[in-house]
Amino acid sequence: MPSPFVNLSRTILLGAAWTGTAPGPAVVTPAGTITSTSDISAFTVGGGEPGWDLNSVDITNFASLGYTSVLMGLITGKDLVFDCLSDQAASQLRAIVISTLGGPAGRTAVYVDIKPTNAIRSTTNPSFVAKTFIKEWQSFSGSVGEKAAARLTLAIDGTFTDLTA
Repeated sequence: MPSPFVNLSRTILLGAAWTGTAPGPAVVTPAGTITSTSDISAFTVGGGEPGWDLNSVDITNFASLGYTSVLMGLITGKDLVFDCLSDQAASQLRAIVISTLGGPAGRTAVYVDIKPTNAIRSTTNPSFVAKTFIKEWQSFSGSVGEKAAARLTLAIDGTFTDLTA
């Protein structure tokens, strides 16, 4: 029986600027990296899984011999939802979201770079990169005696991809 894959050192980097060709609308091949990154890996307890949906358009007619025919439509990146620990006393994560990334008032781009490990980008450790916007921020939740939790939701805007260099 094969061993299960276990995330030991997943890296989640966020930033407001990018060097090179940034991912986003009308970008065919992103290249480069985030500048002035904020590493939220230590705060994240789950979520942030990259994914996408494909819109399909039904073009079924009599020539399809009774089978449904579809055309490939637009590809949409799924929201990145990060479940995080939220220590209001230390307020590190809140400061990153509100100050460094612009928070709700900034409405600025937030670039994302997610790697399976903390090693450099490579073919065996690709980075999922995307341009996003803060869609939702819940800075704390939980009752007295429960874990202090936060949730950060980022909406993907335009091109997203895996980079290996």
